[in-house]
Amino acid sequence: MSDQGTLFIVATPIGNIGDITERARSVLDDTTFIACEDTRRASKLLRQLSIDSKGKSLRSFNALNENDLATKIIASLENGQDVALISDAGTPVLSDPGLPLLRAALDRRVEVVPVPGPSALTACLSVCPLPMHDFRFVGFVERKAKQKRVQLRLLLQQTIPVVCFESPNRLLDTLRLMSELGAGSRAIFLARELTKLHEEKLFDSVDNLIESFGSRDRVLGEIVFVVSPSEEPERPDAGTLVELFAKEHIPKSSSARLIAKLTGISRQEAYRRLSSTDGPDD
Repeated sequence: MSDQGTLFIVATPIGNIGDITERARSVLDDTTFIACEDTRRASKLLRQLSIDSKGKSLRSFNALNENDLATKIIASLENGQDVALISDAGTPVLSDPGLPLLRAALDRRVEVVPVPGPSALTACLSVCPLPMHDFRFVGFVERKAKQKRVQLRLLLQQTIPVVCFESPNRLLDTLRLMSELGAGSRAIFLARELTKLHEEKLFDSVDNLIESFGSRDRVLGEIVFVVSPSEEPERPDAGTLVELFAKEHIPKSSSARLIAKLTGISRQEAYRRLSSTDGPDD
C-alpha cells in the first residue's frame, strides 16, 4: 500500500447545515489538515458540526495563494498526511480555488477522493423549469465591462441553456446589459439564497426581472441563473472570437480564458492565436 496521504474534495452546505452528509462530517472529523478559503468560516462550520478543531491545521487556500500552497500541500500528502479541501460553501473547484492542487495531486499519483454533497449548480438545475439534459456552465459572469459585454453577447447566442453564478451587487448591471444586447424578452430562471431561510426562485423575462430587482432596496445572497436557449443560434468558431476580442482591445490573457471557456479549445491554443493579432498585451 502507498504511504501517501489522500486528498479529499469535500462538499459542504451552501446554506442549510442539515445538508451536510455523514461521510463529509466523518472526513472533516478525522482529517487534521483542512485547506479552506476562509479559516474563520471553516472554524464556524466545524463548530456547527460539533467537530473539535483543536489540533487541526486550517490553512487559507484561495485564488491568491493556491499555486504556492498547492506545493506545500502536495509535500504533506507525500509525507502521508491526509488533506481535506473545502470551499466556503458547496462543492470545491467548481468556480472555486483548487484546480492547481488537483492537477498536481493527480500528476504525483496522490489518491484524490471526492466526497459529494451540496452544490448550488445542481440544486438550481433540479428545480429549473427548462430542459436541462444539455447545458453550458460558465461559473461567475465576467466583472469587467468590456469582457462582460463580449461574454454575454456570445452566451446569448447559445443553442442550449447557459448557467451562470452572479454576485447580488452585480446582478442588476448584468440583467440590464443582457436587455441592452437585445435579450429583454428572454426567459431566465433565477435562484437566490438556495437552501436558506429566504430562498427565492423566479422564472421570468430579463426585463421583468430588472423591474423586480430594481424596485428592491437591496439584493442579498449568491445567485444562480439559467438563460434559456436562443431561438436564432449563431455559435462563432474560435477564429471569429479571436478577431472579435482583438477588435474590442481586451487583454490577451482575459481573451484567451474566455475563448477557451466558450469554445472548448485550450487556453494556450487561444493565446497562441491571439498572439498573431494586434490586440493589447497584458
